[in-house]
Amino acid sequence: MVLLKRAKLKAKAQAKLVHVIRHGEAQHNVQKKFLLKQDTKLTKRGWRQAKSLQKLLPKLKPEVALTSGVLRALQTTRGIGFRGRTLVVPEAREVGGWPANEPVETRRALAGDLESRFGRYDWSPCAACGPRNRWEKTSEVKERARRLTKYLERQPEGRLLLVSHGEFLEKLTGDKYMDNCEVRTYSLSRGKWQRLRSVKCSE
Repeated sequence: MVLLKRAKLKAKAQAKLVHVIRHGEAQHNVQKKFLLKQDTKLTKRGWRQAKSLQKLLPKLKPEVALTSGVLRALQTTRGIGFRGRTLVVPEAREVGGWPANEPVETRRALAGDLESRFGRYDWSPCAACGPRNRWEKTSEVKERARRLTKYLERQPEGRLLLVSHGEFLEKLTGDKYMDNCEVRTYSLSRGKWQRLRSVKCSE
């Protein structure tokens, strides 16, 4: 009985706390024509939403941030104002082959037009980032979600911040669709996501 309690406590201690955020309102959320354009940006409202989370950040206490390489997610991550280690993770991109869902090319962030904004992020996991203009099968999206789940669990930090996209986050967590800049905190252990709380964007 004692050994069983110890095993349960150990498993609980190893669980990751993951603060999941959907990107702020972007152009394609307002006008569908922007789905056909690359690098859709946050709207003015989207920027306000992202910046409003700066007040919440001290309560979340993330040790590391992970973000999709799609521009609107990168902008949201920047707007939140996290100053620690930030990883750009290709598996966190959105579902679907719309041009709006293509990640930015790594070279643009390291030595191009996006360097001043996102060059300090760690792009090493994203060596293959760039256009992926094709539709994924449901099985492929689920497999990508499994890979990202394992990747998150392998991180040495216990409190993680993840910025991603609505449809993919449904597949990742098995939870309902999120609002723009909604924050959901999950316990992640052994591939299982358990929602602990949710905070709607105050903007």
